[in-house]
Amino acid sequence: MNIKSIKPKEIAMGFTGSLLGAGFVSGQEVMQFFGVFGIYGLIAMPISLALLYILGCFVMKTARKTGITEFDRIIIRKDIHWLRGFFSLTYIFYLFGTVVIMVAGTGALLNQLYGVPAIIGSVLMTILLGVVALWEAKGVLTVFSITVPVMIVVGMVIGVLSILTFETNSIAATPFSNENPLLGNWVMATLAFVSYNMMGAISILVPISPDVKEEGSIHRGMLRGIIQLSLVFICILLPMILFRDMVEHAELPMLALANRVNPILGIVYSLLLFTGMFGTALSFLYGVAYRVRKYRNYKLRPLIGILITVAFVGSLLGFKELIGIVLPVSGYIGFFAMIGITRHYLAIRKTGEVE
Repeated sequence: MNIKSIKPKEIAMGFTGSLLGAGFVSGQEVMQFFGVFGIYGLIAMPISLALLYILGCFVMKTARKTGITEFDRIIIRKDIHWLRGFFSLTYIFYLFGTVVIMVAGTGALLNQLYGVPAIIGSVLMTILLGVVALWEAKGVLTVFSITVPVMIVVGMVIGVLSILTFETNSIAATPFSNENPLLGNWVMATLAFVSYNMMGAISILVPISPDVKEEGSIHRGMLRGIIQLSLVFICILLPMILFRDMVEHAELPMLALANRVNPILGIVYSLLLFTGMFGTALSFLYGVAYRVRKYRNYKLRPLIGILITVAFVGSLLGFKELIGIVLPVSGYIGFFAMIGITRHYLAIRKTGEVE
């Protein structure tokens, strides 16, 4: 164990940061997984938060007890290479799928603001990603780590202002939805949401777990993270439900609300969304490249070139459509990963033995 000990505050910030990306704060992710279900979406929110808390604690306790910091070994306790490899590939799919979503998100952003064809925005994002990634300017991620929290705060302000400004609609109770066949009912949508978000959280929580001094810090840190997440969740989910008629056709629902509240607020939010999307895309692009090179010793620059080209082609499907495909698929596969994590934790707790 290192001299430095990870504190609850650091656990909370790492956990919350892994979940609250540009896709979440744009409102589109929240709309598809919760907003379309009305009251059932509101019921699903605390359930999803409780599951995230439990699984997050399982992951951190397992990593702390075993010293394991590898994604696949946390999920699969036994030394089953093909199964570990499968979940490693699933994680790469999730990371790269998020890159594609962010490229498409830039196209949606410019289209919604200025009526520019979405493909132009995606081309610009692809070029910018390529220039920065090939330049290997990883230091710019520090800047985006500052702008993303600001984006979250502004998103919360927009949510509150919209509730205070607009007349609310009655809330429907819709347990089933025809919006997305992959998210046909609120139970499956909730499970998928928890699973794919834990896929991202594992990569943040596992590396810091061995440096947690006491187990109580895990509970305090995760609880603090859940409280932080709840505040943002409520401020975004409620407007998605209360003003569904106003935002359901928008690619970026929270941006649509921001523009209605105040056009200047809309401009500020659009800039923050863009930096959030770019920061997410860049960090996940590096994550994909790193993991691919672990399996095959490809040169970085040609690999980056291939990845951003494929990401651009994939982005042509559209931001809303990609969120409705990539995240549910990642979630359903990730559901089995969550079972593996739970089994790993319970096995260690029962026997005290580490594989």
